[in-house]
Amino acid sequence: MVFSLFIALIGCQSEEVVPAPGLLEPPPEGEGFQLEMTGHAPAFTEVWQCEVYDVPTDLISYVNWIEYTQNEGTHHMTLSVPNLGTTLDIENGSYDCEEIYESTMGAWTMIYGNQGTPEGEMHLPDGVAASLPPNMKMLHEVHYVNASSEPVDLYSRVNAWTIPEGQVGDGIWGGSVRDENIFIPAQSEHTEWSRCVFNRDVEILFLASHTHEKGVLFEIAPFDGEQVGEVFYTNDDWHDPKIVQYEETIIVPAGEGFQWSCTWANDTDEEITYGLNASDEMCNLAVVHTPFDVSSACEVVETSDGVLWDG
Repeated sequence: MVFSLFIALIGCQSEEVVPAPGLLEPPPEGEGFQLEMTGHAPAFTEVWQCEVYDVPTDLISYVNWIEYTQNEGTHHMTLSVPNLGTTLDIENGSYDCEEIYESTMGAWTMIYGNQGTPEGEMHLPDGVAASLPPNMKMLHEVHYVNASSEPVDLYSRVNAWTIPEGQVGDGIWGGSVRDENIFIPAQSEHTEWSRCVFNRDVEILFLASHTHEKGVLFEIAPFDGEQVGEVFYTNDDWHDPKIVQYEETIIVPAGEGFQWSCTWANDTDEEITYGLNASDEMCNLAVVHTPFDVSSACEVVETSDGVLWDG
């Protein structure tokens, strides 16, 4: 559902729809399954669409790798499932994501996401899998800004490839740690940072970043609970979350973690704050690690503005 006009529509626009190929052959039966959503973005609009459906499986699925295809220029897509122990009274169907999150805020756990690139793959190490219960609810989210004069058919397809239970040696856990207190002055370049430490020993498999269009630099450095080390991750392209997989995992003991910082260039005459729309901003650190432990978290202990929050 379109929830805001991105650019004023001037004059008559063609009704011809830009073709959206995006075909992806599903895995053979017994080797995985496909997750899919489609939508429509009229000319000069911003679309934030969520599709709720049941995962098409009858048994626990042990997902070891995924492949995906989506529209060129997609700002981001995510897959989320209800928090453990949470039962959501929500019907399957297509929704405005703002409506979904207003009514079920805090009830979802993101299990996968990407940004920018139209296709790709992501593999877990041998014997490591993300476990999905059968027939559970899935929230499939796509955020797309159509700045063109032609409507676009939207598509997002994800193949989840599985391994047998007997081959599973470990699971994964993680999520995003967010700075929800962002204040970027008008006509300025501005930086904010946050520091978090893990509440248990973990081994990092993936790190990624997330900002919106004013973001010009995202940096991650190790933090031992007292001192910040040298920056080892940088990203200067807000379109791309730069998901980095570490084949040699980063071992992080409990009480240690990361500092991440975001720099934005605000060329507008208005202050920009945290928010979900493309015109707002974010500064999210995404982490995936072993072992699987739903109680593990990177807990925020210090921020540049002195404001702490429940991440």
